[in-house]
Amino acid sequence: MKKQKFVLAEASLDEINKQLRINMFTIVMLILVLFMNIAQFMRDYSLLYGALIAIMAFFLFVMAKSRTLLTMRKQELTR
Repeated sequence: MKKQKFVLAEASLDEINKQLRINMFTIVMLILVLFMNIAQFMRDYSLLYGALIAIMAFFLFVMAKSRTLLTMRKQELTR
């Protein structure tokens, strides 16, 4: 049996709620890794950790935008 991809336009309310929980977990993990990278950067002033901070900040921005889209779709379905 082939696993179906998540398609926002065809998603049910339960699927959206599941994706929102996964999204929140991912955001929390990104924040933890980001703070660990910031602490390491403050200690070493390494270019590598500076780059990791920029990448993590970008991923956090993308995750926040996807959460916004999921929340908007959930509001549409609950109307």
